[in-house]
Amino acid sequence: MSAKKRQKTKNKAQKKLMPDFVTAHWDVLVILFLLVVPLIYFMPYLSANKMIAGSDFLLGGYPVEKWVSEQEGLPLWYPHVFGGMPVLGTPAGGPLAPFAQLREIIPPHVVMTISFIIAFFAAGIGMYVYLKEIGLSGYAAAVGAVIYQFIGNIATTPYAGHMARALSAALFPLMIFLVHRGLRTRRLLYFVLLSLVTAFAFYDGHFQITYYALIFLIIYGIHYLVVHRKDYSKREIVKVVGYGLCSVALIATLMAAVWLPVYGGLGAGARGVERGYEYATSWAMPPLEIIDLIVPTFSGVLEKYWGLNPFKIHFEYFGILAIAFAILTFLFYRKKSYVKFYALVALIVPFIAFGGATPVFRIFYTIVPGFRLLRAHSMIFFMVSFSIIVLAAIGFHHMVAEDSGDRNKNFKKRFMIAAGSMLGILVLAGIIGAVGRESVITFIQGILRSRFVAEFGEEGASAKFGALANNYSDIVSGTWRSILFLVLALGLVYVSLARKTKVWFFAIAAIAIAFIDQMPLTLKYLQSAPAPSKYYAEDDIVRFLKRDRSIFRVFPFQSQPALNTRFLYHLQDSYLFYHDIQSAGGYVTSPIQRYQEFIGAGKSVMFNPTNLFIFPKFADMLNLKYIVAPNLPEDLSRYDPQSRMIIQNIKDHLTQYRLVFQGYQFSVYQNDRVLPRAYFVPAYRVVDETQSVEVIKSQAFNPHTMVLLEEEPGVVLNESYPDTLIGAPITEYTANRIVCHIESPFPGFLVLADNWHPDWRVFVDGQARELHRANHCFRAVYVDAGMHEVIFRYISPPFNLGSIITLCAVLVAAGLCVILVKYRW
Repeated sequence: MSAKKRQKTKNKAQKKLMPDFVTAHWDVLVILFLLVVPLIYFMPYLSANKMIAGSDFLLGGYPVEKWVSEQEGLPLWYPHVFGGMPVLGTPAGGPLAPFAQLREIIPPHVVMTISFIIAFFAAGIGMYVYLKEIGLSGYAAAVGAVIYQFIGNIATTPYAGHMARALSAALFPLMIFLVHRGLRTRRLLYFVLLSLVTAFAFYDGHFQITYYALIFLIIYGIHYLVVHRKDYSKREIVKVVGYGLCSVALIATLMAAVWLPVYGGLGAGARGVERGYEYATSWAMPPLEIIDLIVPTFSGVLEKYWGLNPFKIHFEYFGILAIAFAILTFLFYRKKSYVKFYALVALIVPFIAFGGATPVFRIFYTIVPGFRLLRAHSMIFFMVSFSIIVLAAIGFHHMVAEDSGDRNKNFKKRFMIAAGSMLGILVLAGIIGAVGRESVITFIQGILRSRFVAEFGEEGASAKFGALANNYSDIVSGTWRSILFLVLALGLVYVSLARKTKVWFFAIAAIAIAFIDQMPLTLKYLQSAPAPSKYYAEDDIVRFLKRDRSIFRVFPFQSQPALNTRFLYHLQDSYLFYHDIQSAGGYVTSPIQRYQEFIGAGKSVMFNPTNLFIFPKFADMLNLKYIVAPNLPEDLSRYDPQSRMIIQNIKDHLTQYRLVFQGYQFSVYQNDRVLPRAYFVPAYRVVDETQSVEVIKSQAFNPHTMVLLEEEPGVVLNESYPDTLIGAPITEYTANRIVCHIESPFPGFLVLADNWHPDWRVFVDGQARELHRANHCFRAVYVDAGMHEVIFRYISPPFNLGSIITLCAVLVAAGLCVILVKYRW
């Protein structure tokens, strides 16, 4: 052979050994793919002319975020809804969150879109680096990353505008990666980074989902140390445990600005009388499909904790490919690292997600700290998705990405048996579903009807089963759709056994199958709405209300389905908030409990103002100057008897108010008996907090001349006084500061019809005075006879202290990261 031919042969051999472009740049291509896909997915909503139509975001999120961004400083009080409530009333970042800072320069609805893009990218990149960290190939890691990026618990959250839920679930793989890398390398840097990521998840994410993640991280760390105990000396174990404790402490200090004002006050709130401003919490829970929980948070009152889920606005689906590969992984590779652990997680966590559907949940409810203070535990299902996808990636690695020589001779035969069994079971289910429609529906009704009737009533149960019958054909077609994707997934494994092409080809094929399976379903949950200026455009009612420059509240009167119109005028949303109009209702998660008791809503978080309907005095005291009600028909002959009775009752109720404006669909009535927002009364009476609402209902109580207090004020008032209301003009009304002026001929109490809260302080002529809780939920301060300036200021010592602690923690964490990276510690 000539030298030229030998060189040519040598070049061909070297070329075969050299990786192709895709193989050589796989990591970069995957990272780009994980970023570009969310960008394309959400691209239409990066424009200011369109919004993601997330229900919670439209109902309450956008108006609140817009208002906060328009304030000069940081508002600590929302005065527009439910009589006022603290901005930092829940253990989440709110206006302090990192993403919230973008709203200063970018419209809030665009910020939400950017947040979703970042969350989706974080989900994919976190899963990718974690799967590679546990020893899987980049091909298997890419398949797992793409599937997790579009799991139901993340990809369907835009439908409700639940960006916080998406973000916490998305950051979960990155948090596990940092724990694993920190334990493997014994380096403090990764524990510091874990603290920063976890704090970010608490600030901008969902508290409950992040709490679940922390519990999992502790269990994962213990499992890792047990499995690798031979690799650690006693000193190293103490070292990494110390790092873990430092990480927890750093998380707590990073969150101090939010957690101190919330939990510092709640600790007192639980004692009730001293500072109690506990929150009303009785939620109708979201998923999982059939049964979940209604959990009261903060107040500790367990009212209707166990219950059925009345509605569902997302799904938990994560693809047939992941399920098929996970099953094969457990059948063939259960002795491999992490398989048994994640199989156990995937088995146990659903018992938490199913809640009261099984008795198992009560074990977790009893022994796991904090579980009884949380709601809708089905949100933990993202861990099931994560675990099964990890199992699927492990299976893909061993069945497709690894050299086929590692498999035993019977693998193909065993695979065919397993594949045939899975297909057979699913085909049998499809056949039964197709031919046994009535039998299947009857069987489901027999199991669930009594429970549904108990929860929803006969009519509600019938509606549920009617929906099942209407959607049954979709269930059957979905089964056959699943069979198709199962065939594609199993066919991919079968073809890969011959190993006649590059591994990355099978990885791309698996990603394509997952995409085609998941994407059409998740896209249904990405709805659009017009730009805010159009969506929240002024109607005739708002234009009329804006003519009044005084301080007042609006009562959005609830109508009935009997009327041929919308059921309510923004009764439970923040449309009026958007237009800077204060409402008796609104859309919030945790209104102050005392306010709910005052309006007659009990422990509910919804605006159910029974007292405002039955006892007009409550509407007067709440400064409800205007009532918005539907235009009622004069001729009732075309309505059924029940509808006629409802309409007539509404008419009778509205006769006590004066019609001042009639619009296209709704009218505005003025309450001429309304009390000013701030006014002076010359007498007081001390009553127990449990009796104050009943006293207000009594005819003997006159709010024009008397205020109800819960503690002796230590003052003596003249019992002889005129029956004349004295108003206190408000000269300044902002989120954190209210200024009133009062000229009283005798000593008494200035009453402000805004919710009492322990962080509100009051100053009379510059001197601090005691702020009393008045009329069950309002504020009052004693003033002497004469002219006075009364200033209410929101001053939160826990927030101020927490802000200092958090700032110090951020500086310490940033400094540690710089030092640890520089010196490779």
